[in-house]
Amino acid sequence: MRQLLAIAANTFRESIRDRILYSLVFFAVLMLFTSLALEEITVGDQDKVVRSVALGAIRLFGSVVSVFLGIGLVYKEIERKTIYTIASKPIPRWLFVVGKYAGLMAVIAVLIGLMGAIYLVLITVQQGFPGGGVFLSWGMLYVELALLTAWAILFSSYSSPITASSFSLAVFVIGHLADDLWLFGQQAESETVRKLSEVIYWVLPNFSVFNIHGLVIHDLPIPAGQVLGALGYGVGYTAAVLAVACMVFNTRDFK
Repeated sequence: MRQLLAIAANTFRESIRDRILYSLVFFAVLMLFTSLALEEITVGDQDKVVRSVALGAIRLFGSVVSVFLGIGLVYKEIERKTIYTIASKPIPRWLFVVGKYAGLMAVIAVLIGLMGAIYLVLITVQQGFPGGGVFLSWGMLYVELALLTAWAILFSSYSSPITASSFSLAVFVIGHLADDLWLFGQQAESETVRKLSEVIYWVLPNFSVFNIHGLVIHDLPIPAGQVLGALGYGVGYTAAVLAVACMVFNTRDFK
């Protein structure tokens, strides 16, 4: 446990100092402030539009951080030659992967907390303090990003950053279009297309199960069954992807 915490803490410190992270936080903050400017130009229910844009910004930039920090997991260690030192020590490789993952998830938690705090301040000033649903939506977002980060780490465990980023972005896009791909596949005349859509739907993640922002924006009740189901799905799927990442990383030869 001590080794795991040490790896996680070191990963957290390195990621917090990463220039990419600060750049993304800057653009996230800019997007949140931009959402307030929409109040002056939006026709219709301005409050809902502002909430939608601001929550969407948190979701988008959180996903970008998950991907681009996750894909650098192994590459940075190889580039700095530190992976050879780690590989020579009596530290299980799975512990290294899990420790790195834990450190990245701590960074993502801080990022969501930072953007969430800015959101609360801006929305409270403009519309009043939001309901509890917004906090639940951020919890669901964290579970979603935990799964996305696990996929990024899996790809980074055996491929170059460019390949890993391409695969991770593909998972991100497909995961958000999973329901649409399913409907498209079922309407196709080709049996091959239908089978392929089914495989993609069941194998790759469906990120829409974590998205309750629509309910939050419209102040609608959030079904407990939906939250619990998504939580179980996210935790189980993330554990499976991390297990595969550990197995793949264990087969790499760093000698």
